[in-house]
Amino acid sequence: MNAVRCVVLGLTIVVGRACSAQDSCNGLPQSPDPNAKIHLALMDGSATGKVRSDFHLETPVKSEMVTSTPATMIPRTANSKFFLINGIHLGMAIFDVEMTQRCIASHHCREANPLMPSSQAGQLSVNFAVVAYSSGISYWLKKHNSKLWWLPPSAGVAVHSVGVATGFEHQ
Repeated sequence: MNAVRCVVLGLTIVVGRACSAQDSCNGLPQSPDPNAKIHLALMDGSATGKVRSDFHLETPVKSEMVTSTPATMIPRTANSKFFLINGIHLGMAIFDVEMTQRCIASHHCREANPLMPSSQAGQLSVNFAVVAYSSGISYWLKKHNSKLWWLPPSAGVAVHSVGVATGFEHQ
């Protein structure tokens, strides 16, 4: 290891002197690299030019720099499964409103939910709010690593499927 330190120190000094004599250094560092903290004071003072035995580089060697662990991949909260099930919920809500409006227009049925408006715009706005709330709960559950994140949109799909089936029944 001492031989490596001597070679690094010697090359740093030689390259530094060669660059200081030229106008262009071709991208090489100026004499001794300040980040490596290698100076002539590290020599042991004898005519042999050996580096002191207690000398340690402050910058890590490349082989030591490679030992870092790779960053772990954090899974996305809103992935394709999340959008698929919440998209199905939204689609079924719109389909339920349209089937209900068709059934009301043909005078075969009426809206059984007293809290639901009878107009198409009113029903769509209420259903969009319910779907948004359900998606928000689903997102929060998925973000907190709950395995039941799919339950709120699935319940909405089931409820709207019953409404669509009723619309087909009274057609």
